[in-house]
Amino acid sequence: MSGPRVAVLRNRRLPRFVTWEIPDVDALHDDDHRLLAELAARGADVSWVPWDEPLDWDAFDVAVLRSTWDYIDSPGAFLGALDRIEASSCRLLNPLAAVRWNATKTYLADLAELGVRTVPTVPAAQASGLLADGSGEVVLKPLLGAGAAGVRRVVAGDLDAVLDAERRAGTLDGLIAQPFIASVQREGEWSFVHVDGELQHVLRKRPASGDYRAHGIYGGTLEAVHPGEDDRRCVDDLLGRVPFDVAYSRVDLLRLDGRLAVLELELIEPILYLHLAPAGAARLADAVLARA
Repeated sequence: MSGPRVAVLRNRRLPRFVTWEIPDVDALHDDDHRLLAELAARGADVSWVPWDEPLDWDAFDVAVLRSTWDYIDSPGAFLGALDRIEASSCRLLNPLAAVRWNATKTYLADLAELGVRTVPTVPAAQASGLLADGSGEVVLKPLLGAGAAGVRRVVAGDLDAVLDAERRAGTLDGLIAQPFIASVQREGEWSFVHVDGELQHVLRKRPASGDYRAHGIYGGTLEAVHPGEDDRRCVDDLLGRVPFDVAYSRVDLLRLDGRLAVLELELIEPILYLHLAPAGAARLADAVLARA
């Protein structure tokens, strides 16, 4: 008897915002390769396929969203493809309801309503309300985005002009605003990776000198770290409030007034940095097969 049929979903191409040459594109899929190997070692019949591949999803037991980064260029087509998986006998991980909720950053308001400590987030049109005494800086982000694409840091003196330009272009409603949190340059950004509800590993990502985007594609660095007990409890509490059964998650946080606050919660296609957690890919494979 053959093992469960598993589709690991990937991108067909890099997102359009990547306009520079990447010497080793395959290295970006390291998480995928590790997961594929662990699934195969457990007897699964594994396929690594683009999310928009026209497949008979009834032929699969489970489909795992992984490196589907180009979905931000075609979100409607992406959700349509996931609808077809959902309508089949194949199980989607993470589940479609979680994907729909997590696809736009309006979920941050939901988290705040659930009692989760988040970086203050408002529609871009209300960005001036984030400035203390009319000074400081805000960060403007697309409602739907990845890899810090389209993210801008704006000082108070430029904010009105920037918002007016977005309003004239008809793009203002597609943006959110958060205050610029200085700790990202001093302490860095924390990322907690959970697999099957259990903390797998914790990373600290630091932006390049003079930058604020803690992402490797902009020169940022990362290291595996051990969180303090208070920080760990904070993240455990937050995930306990998320109303979905997810196989994996990554929570990105910044230190705000001495405590961690959620910058983003990634449930769709986060890089999990499994090379920094020896048992991470094996645990993820077990979580996938347990749900198959």
